[in-house]
Amino acid sequence: MGKRYHCDFCDKTFAYSSQNRKKHEQGVHHQRNRKLHYDSFKDPSELLAEQASKPPCRRFFQTGNCDFGVNCRYSHTNPQMLLAAQAEAEIQKSKLQEPGFEDWLVKWRKRRKKDEKKDKSEEETIPGSTLPPGLPPVYLLPPSLRPPPPGGYVDCPQVEWG
Repeated sequence: MGKRYHCDFCDKTFAYSSQNRKKHEQGVHHQRNRKLHYDSFKDPSELLAEQASKPPCRRFFQTGNCDFGVNCRYSHTNPQMLLAAQAEAEIQKSKLQEPGFEDWLVKWRKRRKKDEKKDKSEEETIPGSTLPPGLPPVYLLPPSLRPPPPGGYVDCPQVEWG
C-alpha cells in the first residue's frame, strides 16, 4: 500500500501523487469546503463588507436556491440582513472601544479617594497581632509562637555564643 493523502477540509483520503492532490484541490467540493472553513474564522464586519460589495443573486432571490452556494459571485443577503449585520458589527465595535481619557480620569479619581479613605482608617486603628485559625489559645503556645507583648520586648543584654 502506497502513501495516502488526507484532506482535512473534505475529510477524504486518496492515493498520494502530486497530480491527484492538484486535481482534488482544484475540485469544486474542496474549494467550497475550504472557503467555508476560513469564512468561519472571519470577522463579521469583514464578511459584511464582502457581501455589501457584491450585486444581489437573482436566482437566489427568485427561487430561494442557488446552485453555486458559497462559491456564487453574487450576494445572497437581502438589505434587511445587511442592516442587521451592520447593527451587530457596530454593537461589537462599541463594546471593544477603549474608554476615553475623561472616563479613565474619573475612574482614577474614584480609586484615589477610596485609597485615601482606606489609609486614614488604617492610621486610626492599628490592629494588634492576630493568630491564624486552628492554633490553640495563646497561653498554650510555646514561647517561640506567642505574639510579642503590646509594648514590645525589653532590651536584652548582648550574649556571646561560642
